[in-house]
Amino acid sequence: MAQYLWQTSLTSQTWEGIMSKDKSVIYGELHAVAESFGGKVTHSWVAFGENDFIAVVEMPDNESMAAFVLSMTVKGYYSQGKTTVLLSSDETDRALNRAARSG
Repeated sequence: MAQYLWQTSLTSQTWEGIMSKDKSVIYGELHAVAESFGGKVTHSWVAFGENDFIAVVEMPDNESMAAFVLSMTVKGYYSQGKTTVLLSSDETDRALNRAARSG
């Protein structure tokens, strides 16, 4: 499965839910929606800085990841952010070998 670094910002609605002890707003729904697209959230953090929520997500493909991000955004939990495709060391090795063969 492909892995992605998802950096985003929580909305005030999400922070309000967390503060009222409803952690499912950030964690339960996050995992359920990821699973509905065939993936899973392997790690997640609340952070300081430009983006206050960071997660590593596994998804079958780019389309599934896009659908996951759009779904979470439409639900009002997250706002702006960015998604970065992550390559494993094996994928990086294969890419380097292919590049080397290209001349």
